[in-house]
Amino acid sequence: MGAAPLHPPQVPNNVAFIFITSSARCWDYDCTVEFVRSHFLVREGVRFNKQANSNPILQIDRIDKTASRWKKADVLVFNTGHWWTHGKTARGKNYYKEGDKLYPHFDSTEAYKRALKTWARWIDKNMDPARSVVFYRGYSTAHFRGGDWDSGGSCNGETEPTFKGAIIDSYPLRMRIAQETISQMRFPVRLLNVTKLTNFRRDGHPSVYGKPGGMVSKRKQDCSHWCLPGVPDAWNELIYASLVLQPNPSSWKHR
Repeated sequence: MGAAPLHPPQVPNNVAFIFITSSARCWDYDCTVEFVRSHFLVREGVRFNKQANSNPILQIDRIDKTASRWKKADVLVFNTGHWWTHGKTARGKNYYKEGDKLYPHFDSTEAYKRALKTWARWIDKNMDPARSVVFYRGYSTAHFRGGDWDSGGSCNGETEPTFKGAIIDSYPLRMRIAQETISQMRFPVRLLNVTKLTNFRRDGHPSVYGKPGGMVSKRKQDCSHWCLPGVPDAWNELIYASLVLQPNPSSWKHR
């Protein structure tokens, strides 16, 4: 059975959406949608060693430089997750900084927790729930080549979801941290928890079809991104449903 067609949410003119760098204007609805690239939600920077070589750092107590653009939006969708598992992030050597202190080694999970608190403090201080809606979108677990789902697995040739295995019952620690952080905020952030529902979809990844016009080596499967159209469309439908079912900020009706 085909899905019923979706209609644009009933919001007034001049409502802007920012999806956390590109921009699209929906002229029929006088609506602007922007994508603002912010991997960690906190500030990325560089430091210089004695040889004058630059090295990346992450300032977990300072909000990202793009935050000034966040204030302009009526609907914001934030997320951060997979970048915290990359090599330099996970190792945490001479990478994380708080104030003037650069940690020679720091746990990436604790850094993530402190970064989210930095983001939460900024939202509580700068955003008005009477004017804006803020979503925090969770993230989906990645899996890679060479074994079963989420233990080095491959996803080429997969045509159906998976309904059993460790990944179906797993829940990332960083998602529990996100939930705890949001629960302690003054601002009523809406948690868009896509983690569980995406764990089923081993059939939705680009896999070996990550190269335009052809396949790549089976040793280079993309098992962390999603095909489009595909799984992320369901996330957008959930955002739409939330905006329709939950009351809009009172200021929208006066525009």
